[in-house]
Amino acid sequence: MERTTRAVHGRGRILAQVLLCLSLGAGCALLGVKEQREVFEGLVRLRGQARLDVPSASPLVVVLSRASEDPGAMSSPSGDHTGFIVDHFPLDRAGSFAFLVAPGSYRLSAFADENANLVYDPGEPALANQPVFDLTPGRTLDGLELVIPHDRSLDRRYDILALQARTPKDQQSFSLGRFTVRGEVVDLHDEKFGPASGDMGMWRFADFLFEVGPGIYFLEAYDPKKIPVLFVHGIGGYPQQFASLIERMDRERFQPWFYLYPSGVHLDALARHLTEVVTELQLRHGFDQLAVVAHSMGGLVARSFVLDYQKSSGRSDVRVFVAISSPWGGSESAAKIAEAPQDLMVYSWLDMDPASGFLQGLFYEPPDYRRPRPLPAQVQFHMVFGYKREEGSRGPSGDGVLTMKSETRMEAILSARSILPLDYDHAGILASDEAATRLDAILRDAFE
Repeated sequence: MERTTRAVHGRGRILAQVLLCLSLGAGCALLGVKEQREVFEGLVRLRGQARLDVPSASPLVVVLSRASEDPGAMSSPSGDHTGFIVDHFPLDRAGSFAFLVAPGSYRLSAFADENANLVYDPGEPALANQPVFDLTPGRTLDGLELVIPHDRSLDRRYDILALQARTPKDQQSFSLGRFTVRGEVVDLHDEKFGPASGDMGMWRFADFLFEVGPGIYFLEAYDPKKIPVLFVHGIGGYPQQFASLIERMDRERFQPWFYLYPSGVHLDALARHLTEVVTELQLRHGFDQLAVVAHSMGGLVARSFVLDYQKSSGRSDVRVFVAISSPWGGSESAAKIAEAPQDLMVYSWLDMDPASGFLQGLFYEPPDYRRPRPLPAQVQFHMVFGYKREEGSRGPSGDGVLTMKSETRMEAILSARSILPLDYDHAGILASDEAATRLDAILRDAFE
């Protein structure tokens, strides 16, 4: 008991350090990998289901609030308050929601977003006044069920994004959603999208949330006449690696987006986060076609996202998925992760173990992993991968980072519409003319 108490207090101390850095407007760059892990392990996970009591196709929004009595908070007609809005989770329909937050006292509410504007408008069905949860470090609260009554509503309009506090004073209510980027227009040449962010995302993944900001970035304002192409980098990767591919795209027909994320985090969590962000962007912009281009470990995140997004939303927006040099078979070195020092181990390595449940779940249905788990029928899947011939070898040995065995896992090969091996190393393939030409042809053919 004493050891457990000491561990909980330790995680609380580390998290307090991070929150102090935030309140002072400073980063937490002095935290090592071990401390970065302790920050995540000290956070609270909330998971559950939300639905209307009468089946409906309306989008839903689940709102997480800090339990308080604030006059600006969402409240019911009776005057009861939900508290400061800390985070929100959009759903295209009834389904699962999840939050990752700092310890504290919270309350959940939800509403049917009938006009899909991420604003609560008077008259929309709403659920408020839910019990307060007192959450301690490292706790997981699962199995929550929110049933929104169709005949109850609130008497005020609430702009969820505008009310979601982001001032230093309110950072004590840390949540992943608070730092998530949802369509900010940026310049790809900004150093924020270069190697330093890739390095931070792998080794200082907690710092990354505060200093960089995970999410989807745009290179131009959303244009409903153009099809989004979402780029997903790999472990230690960064968006500028896709510059050559983007330069060769037909920018009259396609608009490049990119998912920037901390690559040291568990891959299933990243896929769920990506699903949440894409769902919100779809509700906001109404697109019905999307292409996904991923490199290296990003291919694993992207495939998990494609599967999750279709399951959670029921939508068939993703039409094309191009994976470039992805480790479908994992990494043999990752299998030795248990031998790594705790101050060097990052979470994503665990998922790269060839025997990991995450890798199995990309191709087979959990929990027994016996039934195949194919990509949705409308998704055209294409593979591009690199290889190098070593002197004296009888065949290609991989791309200098990944083995051919991992890049050419049979389940991936059999589901691909096209396969293109190129004589480039792991990073160089992204700058090759051949890869750019193939991507351009795939996009043109798919969206004629």
